[in-house]
This record gives sequence, C-alpha cells and structure tokens, in this order.
Amino acid sequence: MKILKIVILMVVMFGVLACGQRVPFKKKEPLKDAALVYIYVPETVTSSEDTNTYEYSIRINNKRYMQRVTEGEYLAFDLKPVTIDISATRGQVEEHKLSVTLQSGKIYYFRILKQDDATFTFERIETNKALKEIAKTGLAGSVLEDKDSIISEIISPKEDKKEDVMVKQQPTQTQPQTTTAVPVAAPLNTTTAPTQSTPKRVTASKLDEIKEAYQMKKDGVISDEEFQTLKAQILAK
Repeated sequence: MKILKIVILMVVMFGVLACGQRVPFKKKEPLKDAALVYIYVPETVTSSEDTNTYEYSIRINNKRYMQRVTEGEYLAFDLKPVTIDISATRGQVEEHKLSVTLQSGKIYYFRILKQDDATFTFERIETNKALKEIAKTGLAGSVLEDKDSIISEIISPKEDKKEDVMVKQQPTQTQPQTTTAVPVAAPLNTTTAPTQSTPKRVTASKLDEIKEAYQMKKDGVISDEEFQTLKAQILAK
C-alpha cells in the first residue's frame, strides 16, 4: 500500500511539473476596436494505434502565422472587425478553412479536433463549451525549449514572453535607389567605401521565424541554401 501511494504521488508530481512548463490559458478582453479570436487544440484520447502528435499551421487571409499549435495548446489573435478567412493545415496535407465576419468587442473560439483516422475537424465552438475545453490548454510556443533544438548561431537578449499573440502585417518597403552625379573634371574613384549600417536587433519574433525556417530545413521542405537566404531576409527586417 505504501509503495502504491509513492507511485501515485510521483505521477501527480510529474504532471504538475509538466504543466508548469506551459503558460496556462488566461481569458482576456479584446483590444479597443478589435475582435478577439482564439484557436485551440484540446487534448484527445485516440486509439492505441495512433500515438502521433500533430502540429497545425494557421493562415489568416492566406497569410501563414509562424507559430504552430498542437494538442493542449491555443493561440490568440486581436483582429480587425472585418470578414476574414481562417484556415488550419496539418503537415501541408489536409486543410480546413472557415470564413467569418468579425465584430468589434466580441470573442470567437475555433477548435481543431483530431480524429481517430488521423484527420481533423476545424469549427467554431459555442462560448460555454469552448471555455471548458480551452481552460485545460496552454499558450502555444510557451513550452521550454529543448537545448538541442536551439539555433546556436543566433544571439538574442532574453525577453519576457507575452500572453497576447497578435498578427502583425509588415508590408515590404522597397528603398528607392539614389544616384550620385560624378563631376566630369574629378577623377573617377572605383573603390566604394563600405557602408556603415546599424545592426538590427534580433527580436523574439525574428528568432521564432528563423526557428520555423530551420525546422523546415530539417524536415526537408527547403534546402540549406534556401534556409540561409530566408534567415538573411528575416534578420534584415
């Protein structure tokens, strides 16, 4: 009996420690003039034959959000009150899309639910039911990093993770090219002085994007050359 109590205590402690690594769900209010959208994946009990844990990528108006979400996790977005398309994709194999007209000040819940046959459903869930399920999840991306998966080439100052996850659209701006007239009488100098540029700070957002690209390289989706190009583009933002 004493041994059984010890085993039960160890199981409970392990569960507490595991949950402690993830920022638990915390309900919040929408930002001013915005709609709050939650997307979550509840823990599911499937057949013993399917032990895989799938990750799902999220697209909003066909623009992919870098952070993926898996079982027991959620994402939160403060979005403009307009009609948008939201989709969830598993491994670039299966995609489900929903169209919804958002209203300012309202909260929306969308659930990704894994099925026994490895497929999944993506649907809007009524608030009371969603709150019971999402309360058992944690913020996607808040699990402690495995040291072996950290890209050691990147140096970034420690930043506190924020609970509010927002979609930030940054349009690419092309810098206009300027030409400098060279006086005719002056000799041409073919040696151009190196341009001094201010190093760009590597933020947590950029770090997450580069980690995502690195994972794509490991999965064989992109080549090493494409990864290096993508990393340079992210750091140049």
